[in-house]
Amino acid sequence: MRAQRPHWQRSDVFALGALMAFQSANNLQNEVLRLALAQVLDSERFSAFTADDSTQAYPLVLPPSSKDETALARTARRVALLDPETNPRMPTLGFGSNGWVLAAQKSASGLPLFAFDSHDELGLPNLFYEVHLFFGEQRQLRGWSVAGLPGVINGFNEHIAWGFTNIGDTQDVFLEQRSADDPTLFKSAGAWYRARSESVSIAIAGEEARELRILHTRNGPLISDDPPLSLAWAVQRLPAPALDSMLQLNLASDWRTFNAALDAFPAPSLNATYADVQGTIGFRTAGALPLRGTGEGLMPLDGSQPANAWQGMVAAQAMPQRVNPPEGFFAAANARVNRAGDGPLVSADNAAPYRIARLQAVLGRPGRFTLEDMQALQMDRRDEQAAMVLPTLVQGLNGVELSPRAERAQALLANWLPDPVADADSAPALLFQQWYLSLAEELFAADTGELWPQLAGRSYLLNQALDHLILRAPDSPWWRGERSLLLARSLERALATLAGKHGDDMSRWRLDEQLHVRLRHALGDAAPGAGWLFNAADVPWAGGPSTVGRARYSYARPFAVDAAATVRVVAEMSKPPRVLAIMPGGQSGHPLSPYYADQYPGWLAGALLPVSSRPPQPAGQALVFRPQ
Repeated sequence: MRAQRPHWQRSDVFALGALMAFQSANNLQNEVLRLALAQVLDSERFSAFTADDSTQAYPLVLPPSSKDETALARTARRVALLDPETNPRMPTLGFGSNGWVLAAQKSASGLPLFAFDSHDELGLPNLFYEVHLFFGEQRQLRGWSVAGLPGVINGFNEHIAWGFTNIGDTQDVFLEQRSADDPTLFKSAGAWYRARSESVSIAIAGEEARELRILHTRNGPLISDDPPLSLAWAVQRLPAPALDSMLQLNLASDWRTFNAALDAFPAPSLNATYADVQGTIGFRTAGALPLRGTGEGLMPLDGSQPANAWQGMVAAQAMPQRVNPPEGFFAAANARVNRAGDGPLVSADNAAPYRIARLQAVLGRPGRFTLEDMQALQMDRRDEQAAMVLPTLVQGLNGVELSPRAERAQALLANWLPDPVADADSAPALLFQQWYLSLAEELFAADTGELWPQLAGRSYLLNQALDHLILRAPDSPWWRGERSLLLARSLERALATLAGKHGDDMSRWRLDEQLHVRLRHALGDAAPGAGWLFNAADVPWAGGPSTVGRARYSYARPFAVDAAATVRVVAEMSKPPRVLAIMPGGQSGHPLSPYYADQYPGWLAGALLPVSSRPPQPAGQALVFRPQ
């Protein structure tokens, strides 16, 4: 008879933290997919998936200062099972997010303003739950945490406010050279060495434990036998698991103590936006980042060459950071932090510049902002992707014979371009998003073959490649020498798709007829007939994957919004901070609780609720915890 283990242990906390760090790192899937694409594409076409357009007028967060196709495709599919977007059985613990702070001189109240919205997979119960801790002599800690982790991840105390946005490439894949005679031997610098073998016992409910054998190469554990791929991950290089830095930043009182806590923050890697009641605003990158021997972490490298291996870790003091900038604001939105060569490489695999460009444009305007302005910006639905690529797409149709319907569509999109807002009732917003999808499939699907579904599921990778082709590479072989014709053909396909769903009169089309937001519980679809109890109904919505008011969907499952703001919060840095916030769903995880989904209507409408700054006064008996 197996011994009973406690329901929750210290090791479980670290396991949850490691899973969160792994999913936030997010680069493993891109590297393996690029490796597989490199085997089915010629070098010129493959270059679209490694193009670096950040040397152009890119809105950086900080200003400058083996060829077995079947085996690789199979490996890419296996690795994709680690991605919650591909495998719904995987928990979703990664961070997306927008975060920005404004200095006192840009605030109507004369106090710094803070805004944050975390972008994660939507679901019931919500990923985050709200925490209010009032303790000691007028001390407080308020914010949002994840079940199973101590402390507050994003939040406030009586002195400071902080929010974390995901950034940083902490994973690299290496293509190892393995002995054909002895599978435990690997090559390095022309000589063979024996990999370290580790056996791990995996407990399985209702079954006997299973033994898993792991081979550790000099670059990291082997994650694939065919081809032999190893994974270097920053978390594997940490000296010991620790949560002290999270608890220290929860109690930090100023920029110095906040930075001291983040100096020791291990993972996940992230950007922090910061404001305090003394008037300071700040930005910094934190978490363990590697010093690469070669490359930018976009493609697997030869593991037998020591020059390719990691050369150590970036020192905490070398991380990008800045405080009290003359422009009076910081903004972060998963975009590239710094230009190549300007400080340590944080990541070359980032979100496209749509959201950060919009945030910088709005926050850089003259005048002073209010909390209401911050709230409105969190729901902003200007499609900066359309503003960037649509003029080139529309112009590319000139000189091609179009059907009357396509000519009307061209005019509709051209009229929308001066202010491309993806409102709920917008026909051109729907048409643009469908055209973009159709163009991606027109260009990539046939030549990438069995890899196309995975590419469609990696939106950042697809965006960077397709936008590069549209804006920078009009003569790329992807266009097959008939660029205008392919643009017209993909537009016609998009129109046919939309007409089949919404009728021929495109003036009556609406984005919210197709774009829907959904909240699902893991048991809602798993248990027959249980959806009515666990799931929320699908709701028509607005925005899109590239808007600040995020409505992200997978290009593999278009228009089904599965990720958006799992918390929205704005604050004015008074003493203590005045805070407004909301979550999709509610505070309770029990489907029969009145607080299971009570915040959802307000969240859909862009409303915010006041967050109490004083402890409640109990009407009856109260349980008081006093530390010894």
